[in-house]
Amino acid sequence: MLEIMNKEKNIVVGPKNESLSEFNADFQKNYPEFLSKNIIVDLSEVGISKVSEILVFLNTAIAHFENRTSFVIIAQGIDIDLLPDELVVTPTMIEALDIIEMDEIGRDLGF
Repeated sequence: MLEIMNKEKNIVVGPKNESLSEFNADFQKNYPEFLSKNIIVDLSEVGISKVSEILVFLNTAIAHFENRTSFVIIAQGIDIDLLPDELVVTPTMIEALDIIEMDEIGRDLGF
Protein backbone atom coordinates (compact mmCIF):
# COMPACT_ATOMS: atom_id res chain seq x y z
CA MET A 1 0.00 0.00 0.00
CA LEU A 2 1.24 3.42 -0.88
CA GLU A 3 0.87 6.06 1.78
CA ILE A 4 0.78 9.29 -0.16
CA MET A 5 0.20 11.85 2.54
CA ASN A 6 -0.01 11.61 6.30
CA LYS A 7 -1.02 14.85 7.95
CA GLU A 8 -2.22 15.52 11.47
CA LYS A 9 -5.90 14.76 10.71
CA ASN A 10 -5.83 13.23 7.21
CA ILE A 11 -4.19 10.30 5.52
CA VAL A 12 -4.21 9.54 1.80
CA VAL A 13 -3.62 5.96 0.70
CA GLY A 14 -3.75 4.18 -2.63
CA PRO A 15 -2.52 1.07 -4.39
CA LYS A 16 1.02 0.89 -5.71
CA ASN A 17 1.68 -1.82 -8.29
CA GLU A 18 -0.95 -4.11 -6.80
CA SER A 19 -4.48 -5.16 -7.66
CA LEU A 20 -7.46 -3.57 -5.99
CA SER A 21 -8.14 -6.75 -4.00
CA GLU A 22 -4.51 -6.88 -2.78
CA PHE A 23 -4.66 -3.20 -1.86
CA ASN A 24 -7.95 -3.70 0.01
CA ALA A 25 -6.54 -6.64 1.98
CA ASP A 26 -3.47 -4.59 2.95
CA PHE A 27 -5.64 -1.57 3.74
CA GLN A 28 -7.97 -3.60 6.00
CA LYS A 29 -4.97 -5.07 7.82
CA ASN A 30 -3.60 -1.56 8.53
CA TYR A 31 -6.98 0.11 9.05
CA PRO A 32 -6.85 0.24 12.88
CA GLU A 33 -3.87 2.62 12.57
CA PHE A 34 -6.01 5.02 10.48
CA LEU A 35 -9.22 4.92 12.53
CA SER A 36 -8.70 8.30 14.21
CA LYS A 37 -7.89 10.12 10.95
CA ASN A 38 -9.87 11.25 7.95
CA ILE A 39 -9.04 8.86 5.10
CA ILE A 40 -8.81 9.52 1.38
CA VAL A 41 -8.45 6.37 -0.70
CA ASP A 42 -6.96 7.43 -4.03
CA LEU A 43 -8.05 4.97 -6.72
CA SER A 44 -7.63 7.44 -9.57
CA GLU A 45 -4.81 5.40 -11.13
CA VAL A 46 -6.61 2.06 -10.84
CA GLY A 47 -9.31 2.54 -13.47
CA ILE A 48 -12.40 1.50 -11.53
CA SER A 49 -15.14 0.39 -13.90
CA LYS A 50 -17.73 -1.27 -11.65
CA VAL A 51 -19.67 -0.02 -8.67
CA SER A 52 -18.97 -3.36 -6.96
CA GLU A 53 -15.26 -2.48 -6.87
CA ILE A 54 -16.07 0.56 -4.72
CA LEU A 55 -18.58 -1.28 -2.52
CA VAL A 56 -15.76 -3.24 -0.83
CA PHE A 57 -15.12 -0.05 1.18
CA LEU A 58 -18.73 0.34 2.41
CA ASN A 59 -18.22 -1.16 5.89
CA THR A 60 -15.10 0.92 6.39
CA ALA A 61 -16.94 4.09 5.37
CA ILE A 62 -19.74 3.31 7.82
CA ALA A 63 -17.27 2.61 10.64
CA HIS A 64 -15.49 5.88 9.92
CA PHE A 65 -18.75 7.84 9.94
CA GLU A 66 -19.67 6.29 13.29
CA ASN A 67 -16.22 7.30 14.58
CA ARG A 68 -16.93 10.91 13.48
CA THR A 69 -14.19 10.94 10.87
CA SER A 70 -14.42 11.23 7.08
CA PHE A 71 -13.81 8.55 4.47
CA VAL A 72 -13.59 9.70 0.84
CA ILE A 73 -12.68 7.72 -2.29
CA ILE A 74 -11.15 9.31 -5.39
CA ALA A 75 -12.25 7.52 -8.55
CA GLN A 76 -13.32 8.62 -12.02
CA GLY A 77 -16.02 7.13 -14.19
CA ILE A 78 -18.28 5.90 -11.39
CA ASP A 79 -21.99 6.77 -11.42
CA ILE A 80 -22.34 8.03 -7.85
CA ASP A 81 -26.13 7.70 -8.09
CA LEU A 82 -25.61 3.92 -7.96
CA LEU A 83 -23.67 4.10 -4.69
CA PRO A 84 -25.13 4.08 -1.18
CA ASP A 85 -25.11 7.45 0.59
CA GLU A 86 -22.47 6.22 3.03
CA LEU A 87 -19.86 6.07 0.25
CA VAL A 88 -18.43 9.43 -0.74
CA VAL A 89 -16.68 9.34 -4.13
CA THR A 90 -15.11 12.31 -5.86
CA PRO A 91 -13.14 12.57 -9.11
CA THR A 92 -10.30 14.73 -7.73
CA MET A 93 -8.11 15.24 -4.68
CA ILE A 94 -9.22 18.87 -4.35
CA GLU A 95 -12.86 17.81 -4.07
CA ALA A 96 -11.96 15.10 -1.55
CA LEU A 97 -10.14 17.64 0.64
CA ASP A 98 -13.09 20.06 0.31
CA ILE A 99 -15.52 17.37 1.48
CA ILE A 100 -13.36 16.59 4.50
CA GLU A 101 -13.14 20.29 5.33
CA MET A 102 -16.94 20.62 5.13
CA ASP A 103 -17.35 17.50 7.29
CA GLU A 104 -14.95 18.94 9.88
CA ILE A 105 -16.90 22.21 9.98
CA GLY A 106 -20.15 20.27 10.41
CA ARG A 107 -18.71 18.22 13.25
CA ASP A 108 -17.37 21.38 14.93
CA LEU A 109 -20.88 22.84 14.75
CA GLY A 110 -22.35 19.71 16.31
CA PHE A 111 -23.94 18.10 13.27
